[in-house]
Amino acid sequence: MRLTPVAPLLCFLGLLASTCPSEAQPQGNAPTGNSTRPRPRPGIQRAPGEAMSDKARKLYLEGVAASEKKRWADAHASFVAAWALQKHYTILGGIGTCELMLQRYRDAAEHLAVYVRELEKDATATSQERAAAAETYAEARAHVGAVIVRASIPGAAVVVDGSVVGKTPLVDPVFLDPGPHTVAVRHDGYAPQETAVEVAAGSEIQRAFELERPPVSAPPTPAPPPRSDAKRSNVGVLVAGGAATGAGVIAGVVFTFAANGTERAVRRQWGAVDAIQGGNVDCMNLAPGDPATACRKLSSLVDDRDLFSNLALWSFVGGGVAALGTLGYWIASRSSAPEEQHVRVIPLVSPVGGGIAAGGVF
Repeated sequence: MRLTPVAPLLCFLGLLASTCPSEAQPQGNAPTGNSTRPRPRPGIQRAPGEAMSDKARKLYLEGVAASEKKRWADAHASFVAAWALQKHYTILGGIGTCELMLQRYRDAAEHLAVYVRELEKDATATSQERAAAAETYAEARAHVGAVIVRASIPGAAVVVDGSVVGKTPLVDPVFLDPGPHTVAVRHDGYAPQETAVEVAAGSEIQRAFELERPPVSAPPTPAPPPRSDAKRSNVGVLVAGGAATGAGVIAGVVFTFAANGTERAVRRQWGAVDAIQGGNVDCMNLAPGDPATACRKLSSLVDDRDLFSNLALWSFVGGGVAALGTLGYWIASRSSAPEEQHVRVIPLVSPVGGGIAAGGVF
């Protein structure tokens, strides 16, 4: 015996005259205007054995048994558990039918729409089964509105009342409870679009969205840097460097003259020492007396000469270091943007020479 795949009919048992609201376990507000219209009488179908796993089939049959006792909430829970294990369209028919009996019309329309569409593709389904499924779907559609959403860009997210319901292109309409709603379409790289809709029970409207890329705006022009402050800072550094260079050179010249004058005095004193006792004076081994006094004076003059010579040398070195540092800073300040300029000049002085070390952004 062939097992049929029709499921939305499995939840309707008996005539509506034998089903009271308490037996149907309704959830939400009862429908108005057609509450006295009799519902169609559903038949009982079994799950197709080859299409489901053993666990899913067991849960499916538990839903069938619960629906036969008009325990629609229990039947719905069993069908949902079966769907979690096996994504077979027949299970959606059972879920949607129970939701219809529980007056959850929007959910019922969503699930039954998929069920009816997939049933049309099933070559084993009969015309009677398709007709019964379509009648159950029409019952759910009579209580909700539908919006057919189209977008010019595929893969755009369709957002209804702040919740994403799918991506374009949508196979089925978006089912909504009667009343006002907001429908939006969003896609990365495109300007989002939004519209307000008002749907009535059983109505169907269409909304098309032409998504466009937002205009490319030029980046804002950055404010010019405070060049006046940078210039004043540069001038101050250059003035200080020039003053240090000049001071070093002047001090070097002064100490050079002093060293030269002391050198002449050393030569004269050396002549005086050499003339004592016919040039036989040893300033390293003298007894107390005049020769010792002359040697001490000569030694003092020699120390003064060496001191002035060293002072002159290091004054010129310091002035040269200041000059090179100032020159380097000036070159860097002219070749770098003020906001990028960063220069550090460090003078290097040692007993055997001198120089500078410069680093930063040039």
